[in-house]
Amino acid sequence: MIEVRYRNRLGNNLFQYALGRILAEEKGYALKAAPIAGFPNTRQPVHGAAHEKPRRLFRKVQVIDFAGLLADPAPQRLILDGWFQRGEYYWPYRDRILKWFEKDPAIQMPDFHPELIVHVRRTDYLYHGWALPFSYYEQAIERLHPSGGPICILTDDPTDPFFRLFDRWKPHFYHGGMLQEFWLMSQAPRLVMSQSTFSWWPAFLAESQITACPVPAFGCWRARPDKMEVNLINRERFVCIECPEPYQLTPDDLLRTRYLRRFKHWLSRVWSRA
Repeated sequence: MIEVRYRNRLGNNLFQYALGRILAEEKGYALKAAPIAGFPNTRQPVHGAAHEKPRRLFRKVQVIDFAGLLADPAPQRLILDGWFQRGEYYWPYRDRILKWFEKDPAIQMPDFHPELIVHVRRTDYLYHGWALPFSYYEQAIERLHPSGGPICILTDDPTDPFFRLFDRWKPHFYHGGMLQEFWLMSQAPRLVMSQSTFSWWPAFLAESQITACPVPAFGCWRARPDKMEVNLINRERFVCIECPEPYQLTPDDLLRTRYLRRFKHWLSRVWSRA
Protein backbone atom coordinates (compact mmCIF):
# COMPACT_ATOMS: atom_id res chain seq x y z
CA MET A 1 0.00 0.00 0.00
CA ILE A 2 0.99 3.62 -0.59
CA GLU A 3 -0.16 5.98 2.17
CA VAL A 4 -0.03 9.74 1.60
CA ARG A 5 0.12 12.13 4.54
CA TYR A 6 -0.40 15.68 3.35
CA ARG A 7 1.83 18.56 4.42
CA ASN A 8 1.26 22.28 3.94
CA ARG A 9 -1.02 23.70 1.24
CA LEU A 10 -2.29 23.01 -2.27
CA GLY A 11 0.96 23.12 -4.26
CA ASN A 12 2.67 20.77 -1.83
CA ASN A 13 -0.35 18.46 -1.69
CA LEU A 14 -0.35 18.00 -5.45
CA PHE A 15 3.24 16.72 -5.33
CA GLN A 16 2.38 14.36 -2.50
CA TYR A 17 -0.69 12.93 -4.20
CA ALA A 18 0.99 12.63 -7.61
CA LEU A 19 4.00 10.76 -6.23
CA GLY A 20 1.74 8.43 -4.23
CA ARG A 21 -0.41 7.61 -7.24
CA ILE A 22 2.57 7.10 -9.55
CA LEU A 23 4.10 4.62 -7.11
CA ALA A 24 0.76 2.89 -6.53
CA GLU A 25 -0.02 2.41 -10.22
CA GLU A 26 3.51 1.38 -11.15
CA LYS A 27 3.84 -1.13 -8.29
CA GLY A 28 0.28 -2.44 -8.38
CA TYR A 29 -0.43 -1.16 -4.86
CA ALA A 30 -3.55 0.33 -3.33
CA LEU A 31 -3.44 4.07 -2.68
CA LYS A 32 -4.57 5.62 0.58
CA ALA A 33 -4.82 9.37 0.02
CA ALA A 34 -7.54 11.86 0.88
CA PRO A 35 -9.03 13.60 -2.18
CA ILE A 36 -7.87 17.13 -2.90
CA ALA A 37 -10.63 19.74 -3.02
CA GLY A 38 -11.17 21.09 -6.52
CA PHE A 39 -9.61 18.06 -8.25
CA PRO A 40 -12.43 15.53 -8.54
CA ASN A 41 -10.35 12.76 -10.11
CA THR A 42 -8.34 12.46 -6.90
CA ARG A 43 -11.45 10.77 -5.50
CA GLN A 44 -10.93 7.83 -7.84
CA PRO A 45 -10.02 4.63 -5.96
CA VAL A 46 -6.69 3.06 -6.84
CA HIS A 47 -6.90 -0.64 -6.07
CA GLY A 48 -4.06 -3.03 -5.59
CA ALA A 49 -2.02 -4.91 -3.03
CA ALA A 50 -2.47 -3.58 0.52
CA HIS A 51 0.61 -4.79 2.38
CA GLU A 52 0.79 -3.56 5.96
CA LYS A 53 4.41 -4.49 6.74
CA PRO A 54 7.23 -3.75 6.60
CA ARG A 55 6.60 -0.03 6.77
CA ARG A 56 8.92 2.51 5.18
CA LEU A 57 8.39 6.11 6.23
CA PHE A 58 9.64 9.02 4.10
CA ARG A 59 9.29 12.02 6.39
CA LYS A 60 10.21 15.66 5.75
CA VAL A 61 12.30 14.90 2.67
CA GLN A 62 12.43 16.03 -0.94
CA VAL A 63 14.65 13.28 -2.36
CA ILE A 64 13.90 9.54 -2.42
CA ASP A 65 15.38 6.61 -4.32
CA PHE A 66 12.57 6.77 -6.86
CA ALA A 67 13.99 4.27 -9.34
CA GLY A 68 14.91 1.90 -6.51
CA LEU A 69 11.40 1.97 -5.10
CA LEU A 70 9.88 1.21 -8.48
CA ALA A 71 12.25 -1.71 -9.01
CA ASP A 72 11.96 -3.20 -5.51
CA PRO A 73 9.71 -6.31 -5.69
CA ALA A 74 9.52 -6.79 -1.90
CA PRO A 75 6.00 -6.33 -0.42
CA GLN A 76 5.86 -3.23 1.79
CA ARG A 77 3.79 -0.26 2.93
CA LEU A 78 5.25 3.07 1.79
CA ILE A 79 4.26 6.11 3.85
CA LEU A 80 4.84 9.46 2.11
CA ASP A 81 5.13 12.25 4.68
CA GLY A 82 7.41 14.70 2.89
CA TRP A 83 7.35 17.22 0.04
CA PHE A 84 8.97 15.40 -2.94
CA GLN A 85 9.47 18.51 -5.08
CA ARG A 86 11.62 16.90 -7.77
CA GLY A 87 10.55 17.50 -11.33
CA GLU A 88 12.14 14.29 -12.61
CA TYR A 89 9.57 12.26 -10.66
CA TYR A 90 6.66 13.87 -12.52
CA TRP A 91 7.57 14.94 -16.07
CA PRO A 92 7.68 11.34 -17.42
CA TYR A 93 4.12 10.80 -16.08
CA ARG A 94 2.69 14.15 -17.18
CA ASP A 95 -0.02 12.64 -19.43
CA ARG A 96 -1.43 10.67 -16.50
CA ILE A 97 -1.12 13.59 -14.10
CA LEU A 98 -3.09 15.82 -16.49
CA LYS A 99 -6.01 13.41 -16.10
CA TRP A 100 -5.68 13.10 -12.32
CA PHE A 101 -5.64 16.90 -11.93
CA GLU A 102 -8.32 17.86 -14.44
CA LYS A 103 -10.17 21.06 -13.62
CA ASP A 104 -13.42 20.71 -11.71
CA PRO A 105 -16.16 21.98 -14.09
CA ALA A 106 -17.98 23.45 -11.09
CA ILE A 107 -15.25 26.08 -10.60
CA GLN A 108 -16.55 29.47 -11.76
CA MET A 109 -13.87 31.29 -13.72
CA PRO A 110 -13.65 35.07 -14.30
CA ASP A 111 -14.87 36.38 -17.63
CA PHE A 112 -11.54 37.74 -18.87
CA HIS A 113 -8.51 36.19 -20.49
CA PRO A 114 -5.24 37.98 -19.74
CA GLU A 115 -2.34 37.51 -22.15
CA LEU A 116 0.25 37.66 -19.38
CA ILE A 117 -0.13 36.75 -15.72
CA VAL A 118 2.53 37.59 -13.15
CA HIS A 119 2.43 35.61 -9.90
CA VAL A 120 4.13 37.44 -7.03
CA ARG A 121 4.52 35.89 -3.61
CA ARG A 122 5.58 38.36 -0.93
CA THR A 123 4.18 38.21 2.65
CA ASP A 124 5.93 35.26 4.34
CA TYR A 125 8.77 35.31 1.79
CA LEU A 126 9.70 38.81 2.95
CA TYR A 127 10.61 37.72 6.45
CA HIS A 128 12.19 34.48 5.22
CA GLY A 129 14.43 36.47 2.85
CA TRP A 130 13.06 34.55 -0.16
CA ALA A 131 11.21 37.34 -2.00
CA LEU A 132 12.32 37.80 -5.60
CA PRO A 133 13.71 41.20 -6.63
CA PHE A 134 11.83 43.51 -8.98
CA SER A 135 14.61 43.01 -11.55
CA TYR A 136 13.43 39.41 -12.05
CA TYR A 137 9.86 40.45 -12.79
CA GLU A 138 11.05 43.30 -15.01
CA GLN A 139 13.25 40.99 -17.12
CA ALA A 140 10.55 38.33 -17.27
CA ILE A 141 7.83 40.75 -18.41
CA GLU A 142 10.08 42.37 -21.00
CA ARG A 143 11.01 38.96 -22.46
CA LEU A 144 7.50 37.52 -22.49
CA HIS A 145 5.60 40.73 -23.25
CA PRO A 146 7.93 42.92 -25.35
CA SER A 147 5.07 44.85 -26.97
CA GLY A 148 4.04 46.18 -23.56
CA GLY A 149 0.45 46.77 -22.58
CA PRO A 150 -1.56 45.76 -19.51
CA ILE A 151 -0.70 42.73 -17.39
CA CYS A 152 -2.55 40.78 -14.71
CA ILE A 153 -0.92 40.31 -11.30
CA LEU A 154 -1.86 37.60 -8.84
CA THR A 155 -0.44 38.18 -5.39
CA ASP A 156 -0.99 37.51 -1.71
CA ASP A 157 -0.77 41.24 -0.86
CA PRO A 158 -1.96 43.70 -3.57
CA THR A 159 -1.64 46.65 -1.14
CA ASP A 160 2.14 46.20 -0.93
CA PRO A 161 3.93 49.42 -2.10
CA PHE A 162 6.26 47.13 -4.06
CA PHE A 163 3.67 47.01 -6.83
CA ARG A 164 4.10 50.70 -7.65
CA LEU A 165 7.16 49.52 -9.59
CA PHE A 166 4.80 47.82 -12.06
CA ASP A 167 2.80 50.96 -12.91
CA ARG A 168 4.22 51.26 -16.44
CA TRP A 169 2.34 48.06 -17.40
CA LYS A 170 -0.99 49.32 -16.02
CA PRO A 171 -1.52 46.14 -14.01
CA HIS A 172 -4.86 44.60 -13.19
CA PHE A 173 -4.90 42.84 -9.83
CA TYR A 174 -7.13 39.80 -9.74
CA HIS A 175 -8.05 38.31 -6.40
CA GLY A 176 -10.40 35.36 -6.58
CA GLY A 177 -10.55 32.04 -4.85
CA MET A 178 -7.44 29.88 -4.70
CA LEU A 179 -8.67 27.51 -7.40
CA GLN A 180 -9.77 30.33 -9.71
CA GLU A 181 -6.29 31.84 -9.48
CA PHE A 182 -4.67 28.43 -10.01
CA TRP A 183 -6.57 27.71 -13.23
CA LEU A 184 -6.29 31.30 -14.46
CA MET A 185 -2.50 30.86 -14.38
CA SER A 186 -2.74 27.54 -16.19
CA GLN A 187 -4.88 28.99 -18.99
CA ALA A 188 -2.77 32.10 -19.61
CA PRO A 189 -0.71 32.14 -22.83
CA ARG A 190 2.20 33.62 -20.85
CA LEU A 191 3.03 33.20 -17.17
CA VAL A 192 5.70 34.70 -14.95
CA MET A 193 6.19 32.27 -12.09
CA SER A 194 7.24 33.04 -8.56
CA GLN A 195 9.45 30.82 -6.40
CA SER A 196 6.34 28.93 -5.42
CA THR A 197 4.74 25.55 -6.02
CA PHE A 198 1.40 27.36 -6.41
CA SER A 199 2.57 28.77 -9.75
CA TRP A 200 4.75 25.78 -10.70
CA TRP A 201 1.79 23.42 -10.96
CA PRO A 202 -0.25 25.62 -13.36
CA ALA A 203 2.86 25.86 -15.56
CA PHE A 204 3.28 22.08 -15.44
CA LEU A 205 -0.37 21.48 -16.35
CA ALA A 206 -0.56 24.12 -19.10
CA GLU A 207 -0.86 22.75 -22.62
CA SER A 208 0.73 25.63 -24.54
CA GLN A 209 2.30 28.37 -22.52
CA ILE A 210 5.46 30.47 -22.44
CA THR A 211 6.63 30.46 -18.85
CA ALA A 212 9.29 32.56 -17.14
CA CYS A 213 10.91 30.83 -14.18
CA PRO A 214 13.32 32.23 -11.57
CA VAL A 215 16.64 30.51 -10.90
CA PRO A 216 17.35 31.88 -7.42
CA ALA A 217 20.57 31.54 -5.43
CA PHE A 218 18.47 31.84 -2.26
CA GLY A 219 15.24 30.52 -0.82
CA CYS A 220 13.52 27.17 -1.16
CA TRP A 221 14.52 26.65 -4.81
CA ARG A 222 18.25 27.24 -4.39
CA ALA A 223 20.59 24.33 -5.07
CA ARG A 224 21.43 22.49 -1.86
CA PRO A 225 23.68 19.42 -1.58
CA ASP A 226 21.48 17.65 0.96
CA LYS A 227 18.22 15.73 1.17
CA MET A 228 16.16 18.91 1.30
CA GLU A 229 17.09 19.87 -2.26
CA VAL A 230 14.25 20.99 -4.52
CA ASN A 231 14.60 20.45 -8.27
CA LEU A 232 11.72 22.07 -10.18
CA ILE A 233 13.49 24.28 -12.70
CA ASN A 234 13.02 22.80 -16.17
CA ARG A 235 15.44 24.67 -18.42
CA GLU A 236 14.12 22.95 -21.53
CA ARG A 237 10.53 24.05 -20.96
CA PHE A 238 10.85 27.36 -19.08
CA VAL A 239 12.44 30.71 -19.89
CA CYS A 240 14.89 30.75 -16.99
CA ILE A 241 16.13 33.98 -15.40
CA GLU A 242 18.97 34.00 -12.89
CA CYS A 243 18.35 35.72 -9.54
CA PRO A 244 21.66 35.99 -7.66
CA GLU A 245 20.33 38.25 -4.89
CA PRO A 246 16.99 38.38 -3.05
CA TYR A 247 14.80 41.43 -2.74
CA GLN A 248 16.33 43.99 -0.38
CA LEU A 249 13.93 45.08 2.33
CA THR A 250 13.09 48.78 2.69
CA PRO A 251 12.27 50.41 6.07
CA ASP A 252 8.57 50.12 5.17
CA ASP A 253 9.07 46.42 4.43
CA LEU A 254 10.65 45.90 7.84
CA LEU A 255 7.58 47.41 9.51
CA ARG A 256 5.27 45.24 7.37
CA THR A 257 7.20 42.06 8.13
CA ARG A 258 7.16 42.83 11.85
CA TYR A 259 3.38 43.22 11.66
CA LEU A 260 3.02 40.04 9.60
CA ARG A 261 5.09 38.04 12.09
CA ARG A 262 2.92 39.24 14.94
CA PHE A 263 -0.25 38.50 12.98
CA LYS A 264 0.99 35.00 12.09
CA HIS A 265 1.85 34.34 15.76
CA TRP A 266 -1.60 35.56 16.85
CA LEU A 267 -3.30 33.45 14.17
CA SER A 268 -1.42 30.31 15.21
CA ARG A 269 -2.58 30.85 18.80
CA VAL A 270 -6.18 31.23 17.64
CA TRP A 271 -5.96 28.03 15.58
CA SER A 272 -4.41 26.12 18.48
CA ARG A 273 -7.41 27.05 20.65
CA ALA A 274 -10.00 26.17 17.99
